[in-house]
Amino acid sequence: MRAFNPKRLSVMLLFFPTRFFHCSNPLTWGFYSSPEFQQPIELDIEGTIPSWLTGSLYRGGSGTWDVGNFTAEHWFDGFSRNHRFEIADGRVTYRSRNASDELIDFISETGLYPGGSFGMDPCKVIFGAFETKFRDGNNTRGDMSSENVNVAWIPNYPGLGRNTTNEGAPFLSLAMTTEGNPLQQIDPVTLEPIELFTYSASDSPLGGMLSGDSGRMAAHPAHGSDGSIYNYLLNTTAHPPTYQIFGVDPTGEVNILATITDAPAAYIHTLFSTENYLILVVWQADLNQPSKGNLVSTIGPWDPDRKTLFYVVPKAGGGVVSKYISDDAFFGFHQINSFEDESGAINIDLPRMDNLDFLTAAKLANLRANLGNKENLSSENDIPGIFTRYRLPAHHSCSNSTNRTVSLKTYRAEKVFKLPYTEANIELARINQEYSGKPYRYAWGVHVEKTGYFMDSLIKVDTLTQSWEVWSPSTNQLPSEPIFVAAPDSKSEDDGVLLLVAMDSVVRKSSLVVVNATTMEEMGRARMPIVMGYGFHGIWGSN
Repeated sequence: MRAFNPKRLSVMLLFFPTRFFHCSNPLTWGFYSSPEFQQPIELDIEGTIPSWLTGSLYRGGSGTWDVGNFTAEHWFDGFSRNHRFEIADGRVTYRSRNASDELIDFISETGLYPGGSFGMDPCKVIFGAFETKFRDGNNTRGDMSSENVNVAWIPNYPGLGRNTTNEGAPFLSLAMTTEGNPLQQIDPVTLEPIELFTYSASDSPLGGMLSGDSGRMAAHPAHGSDGSIYNYLLNTTAHPPTYQIFGVDPTGEVNILATITDAPAAYIHTLFSTENYLILVVWQADLNQPSKGNLVSTIGPWDPDRKTLFYVVPKAGGGVVSKYISDDAFFGFHQINSFEDESGAINIDLPRMDNLDFLTAAKLANLRANLGNKENLSSENDIPGIFTRYRLPAHHSCSNSTNRTVSLKTYRAEKVFKLPYTEANIELARINQEYSGKPYRYAWGVHVEKTGYFMDSLIKVDTLTQSWEVWSPSTNQLPSEPIFVAAPDSKSEDDGVLLLVAMDSVVRKSSLVVVNATTMEEMGRARMPIVMGYGFHGIWGSN
């Protein structure tokens, strides 16, 4: 297998000229092209990588935004590339693989993007000229890489058999998600794209439970302790708009748990979850504008009077058992954690945003020009939000019906606390996964200390004392979402390390960085030979 394709690399680097390195802020280089490493290479180590740390860190992201004369205008529309860091005995190897080559080839030939996107110029989009096949209720086999799937990971997808013939991976199967229904199987050893499929791939052949494969979904589904996953399907063409909350059980069968018809259609990136309940948080990002071929164009203007709705659905039995409304209007992307307390109330921790400005600020031209630009610094370019806890008091006001929301009594969602934005902002938050859906104490995430630097540090939040600590590197760096890995025989919730990828503006290359999760001190790093494209999420698997 070749290390990388020089012909493809020349196409990807066509709009990445040498002079770029001499005139731009190095922190922006993660928004340009970089080469693949299909065969593993060993990285140079500085400091110490704990000898007990054995496994693989997978990260998703983009290999490029530029293909020939075409540029994807939004950070979220970069062309997918997956990364794997294998760690053992204090050593680290690295490999990467593009996951949308068939799509890139089409764009290279036509200069046009075949279908909808998150935020691309509609003048660069063409519909109906490129057919993509998914394994679903009608097709038994999907394409490999004709779609852009680049957001979050699902290990051991229920009902999906082993999808690698290779040995040496922590998972039997690995799938990647995006904002819509398409998922993509990835070989957990080589990172080769295997097949595109949909949530209805294992649905009943007799018409299926889901209303269809088109529509909005959460890029972050919820997970059950038995291996089930949960998501919603939003049908924006129905009148009124309809959310189907569904589960995929460990065998891969799909079951509808609830149908919600009294909530506005909205862009909802995450389905929230406790041990026993799913929570659909309908924050403000209402899809009420005519589409121009991308998601951002359909989101209406900010309305301070459109408060956030919360719908609670039991994982067992289904039905909407309670509904809540907040006192404030807000937007968000991710859950930090949600859990039930002793009273039966549901506590929801999330990074709250008070407007939709970041969706526009995340356009590529803005980030390339203004990230860390001292002449044009703006908080709109910063991704973190306000750490906020909401509490949903225990109320069960209807029976377990899968289609009853209009007549539900609406209760008040209480705001328990929020942390000051300037000192304690956070996004891309992770926790010790043993505490997912349960009462917990610590969260770690990206943080911004210097306004206009997107994200420049890490933060650890103690939810019990409402205090925080910050890892602030001595040079300007841009870190990724930190992944927590517990130490063997750990004695406390925060006993372990954080794994992240950081772009160092002085060295002008990226590194895999290991930070002590207890003390927030850097332990070591593995230097990469490239600038790794800025992506979103990762996952750790122990060997």
